[in-house]
Amino acid sequence: MDSFIFNLPTKIVFGKGEFSKLGEEAKKIGKKALLVTGKHFAKKSGLLEKAIKMLSDNGVEYVIFSEVGPNPESNTVDMGGKIAQENGVDFIIGIGGGSVIDASKGIAAVVVSGKPVWTYYERPPKEKVSYNALPILAVVTVAATGTEANPTAVITNSTTREKRGMGAYPLYPKVSIVDPLLTLSTPSAQTAEGVIDMFIHVLESYLSSRASAPISDRISEGLMKEAMKQGLLAFNDPSKIECRESLSWISTLALSGLPDAGRKGPFPIHALEHPISGIYPDISHGRGLAAIFPSYLYNTKDILSERLKLLGKELFSTDSPLKAIERIIHWMKNMDLYCSLKNLGVKREDLSRFADMAIADNGGKGIVYAREPLNKDTIMRIYETAFDYKDLFKKV
Repeated sequence: MDSFIFNLPTKIVFGKGEFSKLGEEAKKIGKKALLVTGKHFAKKSGLLEKAIKMLSDNGVEYVIFSEVGPNPESNTVDMGGKIAQENGVDFIIGIGGGSVIDASKGIAAVVVSGKPVWTYYERPPKEKVSYNALPILAVVTVAATGTEANPTAVITNSTTREKRGMGAYPLYPKVSIVDPLLTLSTPSAQTAEGVIDMFIHVLESYLSSRASAPISDRISEGLMKEAMKQGLLAFNDPSKIECRESLSWISTLALSGLPDAGRKGPFPIHALEHPISGIYPDISHGRGLAAIFPSYLYNTKDILSERLKLLGKELFSTDSPLKAIERIIHWMKNMDLYCSLKNLGVKREDLSRFADMAIADNGGKGIVYAREPLNKDTIMRIYETAFDYKDLFKKV
């Protein structure tokens, strides 16, 4: 096993109806909040109105910032930081999915430093997040990214379209409210996109690390197995609250550091997806992952052979790497996730640009880190296969 420190400083408030704790949790953190939401959902669903009442009842002042869109952009984060600074807020409340919470983390950093958020995303970064970054209270409305239990935020550069992740200890939310009832209105398609995201979060270090960590393997396999089972049930019947509870907890655990404790490993599938939804912001992160995931597994199956055998044995009762891949694709097809980049409207001429951006995000050394480093030829092969699967998995 790799040495590790497991420290989850975030207080997780989990359960049906726990959104009602927002006011009492907020007043423990600060006196005046920047209330960050997306452009539509929080208002239309009534969550924003409920949040305002709970804050007012608990004597917490607020300033509303409802400008965050999918795949949050640097200009939006900088705008939020300026508003927070001008209004003298002392903490951030994010109510929404991963985009809103990630934007909240970025705002928490820039409001203190006054520096553009992208300075934290340069390779290497020009700025480090201050330990005085404003505290964050996260309210999660979609089971997907797991950002409620980690210090990472993914932002897209509004000018260059580069999409990158950045993590710093001060950006762990101080409190995260995970109320599965808030996810009931998530449509089937978005539910599936969230499930594939959490599934891949758990799978990536499982495949890419070379450390022996059987306890982490068993935890990861259990989470992946339940994500597949509960995800399909929720996709077919979005009203199943028991499934929503399970998916919310899997999402939170997936990137909490627990499943991969003892085996550090890179996240190459995410690295390859980020340029896709960066350049094509209308493609959701989950849908972009779904498009390249089968191609990644197929084109690296020889490198991943032993790990895929283990995965196949534990999840699908097969020791064939190819059959394990096919079982995953069959599951994806059942949730209408199987698609190509061409189906999503990607232009073939952008594939090389994707590769260059993924390599730059990994330090510009000509590779993307994985179990074995992926050079540009391999990366292009993954993108080319994903562009048009043709008959590759037609019989699956």
